[in-house]
Amino acid sequence: MTDGGQDTGMEDEQVYERILENLSEGMLLFGKGGVINYANQSAADILRKPKDELIGKKFANVFFHDKENDDFNQAILDAVYDHEKTHINLVRYFNGNSYRQLKMSTSLMKSSDPKEGVIVLIGDLTELAEIKLKHAEQTAALLDSLVRALSTAIEERSRYNANHTKNMVMMAAAFLKYLDATDSPHRFEKEQANAFIMSVWLHDVGKLAVPLSVMDKSDRLGHSLDILKDRLTKMRLLCRISVLEGRLTQQEYETQSEDITKTMEFIDRINRSGFLSEEDFQKVQELSKLTYHDENGEEQPVLTEQEVKMLSIRKGTLTDEERQIMQSHASVTARILEQVAFPDGYRSVPFWAASHHELLNGKGYPAHLTSPQIPFEVRLLTILDIYEALTAKDRPYKKPMPPEKAFMILNDMVKEGSLDGDILSEFQKSMAWQVAE
Repeated sequence: MTDGGQDTGMEDEQVYERILENLSEGMLLFGKGGVINYANQSAADILRKPKDELIGKKFANVFFHDKENDDFNQAILDAVYDHEKTHINLVRYFNGNSYRQLKMSTSLMKSSDPKEGVIVLIGDLTELAEIKLKHAEQTAALLDSLVRALSTAIEERSRYNANHTKNMVMMAAAFLKYLDATDSPHRFEKEQANAFIMSVWLHDVGKLAVPLSVMDKSDRLGHSLDILKDRLTKMRLLCRISVLEGRLTQQEYETQSEDITKTMEFIDRINRSGFLSEEDFQKVQELSKLTYHDENGEEQPVLTEQEVKMLSIRKGTLTDEERQIMQSHASVTARILEQVAFPDGYRSVPFWAASHHELLNGKGYPAHLTSPQIPFEVRLLTILDIYEALTAKDRPYKKPMPPEKAFMILNDMVKEGSLDGDILSEFQKSMAWQVAE
C-alpha cells in the first residue's frame, strides 16, 4: 500500500510538472532568499534565458543587472513587500533582442510563513499589443480620412471659403512645430497635437447646415438685387408709358428717369461696400419713403421693408437674422461631433471645434464662455480662424488684409479682452502665419 501510494504521488507530480511545462504562460517560483526554485519552458522562452540560468539562481543575480527592466523587477518586489494581495502589472521587458509587452501576476505563495516565496505568472502580450496598435493606427487613419472628406464637402459647397480650413491646418501645424522647437511650456504631446489638428479640420463642419444663400452672400442684397433692378426698370417703363399717354411730359420723364438711374448707381455702390457711412445710411432711409404707382395704379414702395433692412447693414453683408443663421454653425458643429465616438485621446475635439468663436470676455458664441472656461487649444484655434478670415484672398465681399494690419486688429482684440495676448504674441513671432500666404 505504501509503495503504491508513493508511486501514485510521483505520477501525480509528473502530471503536474507536464501541465506546468506546457503552459503558454511563463511561471517562476521564488523561494526563501530570492532563489528561483522553478521555471517552466515558457518563462525561459519569454525571458530569453535558459532554464539552467534561472533555476537555483538568486533573483537579484539574474535580473537586477538588467537596468532596462526596472519595471519587471519592481513588479516582483511589490509582491514581496505587499503580500496581502495579488499584483497584476503590464510591463516592458527587454529580452536582449527586443522589447516585449508582458502581463505579470505576482503573489506570495500561501504558507504559514509569509516569507515562504513568490509565484510569478508571465504572459507575453507583445503580438496582441502590436495587433491593437495596428488596429488603432488603422482606426486613426480612417477617422482622419473621414475628417478630411467632411472638410472637403464643406469647402466644396462654398467656392468663397475653399482654402480657409486648409490654410488654418497649415498654420496650426507650423505653430505646433515652433512650440516644439522652442521647448515651449505649451508644446503639445503627439496625441494632443493630432487631436488639435483634427479639431481644426472639423471646426466648420456645422456649415453643412447653413444655406448657401447666407454662407455665400457676397453683398447686402444677395438674390434680391435682381428683383430690385427689375422693379426700377419697370418704373422707368411705366414713366415712358405715362409720356405716351400724355400723363407725363418729356422733361418730367427725363428727370424721373435720371433719378431712377442715380438710385440704381447708389444701390450698386453701397451693396458691396464693406462699411456703410452715416450719410449713405440716411440716404437709404430717404429712399425707403419713396413710392411709385404700378401698372394698376396702386401705390407701391420703391424699396421693400426687407430691402431697406439689407441696404441698412452697417458692416458686412448679413442682416441680424442671417448672422444668427451663420453663427448657428458653431452649435451645429457641436451637435454633429457629439454623435461621433472619438477615441480617448480625441474626446475634446468636439468641444475645441465648436468653441472657436468663443471670446475670453464672454462676448463670443454660442455658449458665451469666459476665460476660465476656455482652454489653450480653443484660444489658439480662435486666433487662427480670425487671422485667416482677415487675410483670406478668396472672399468676394472684401479685399485681403495685409498681415501687419491683421495683427493690429488682433492686438486690439487682446486689449478689449477678447483674445489671449501671450498666444497671439507667440503666433506672430513664430512666423507660422506665412505658410498660408
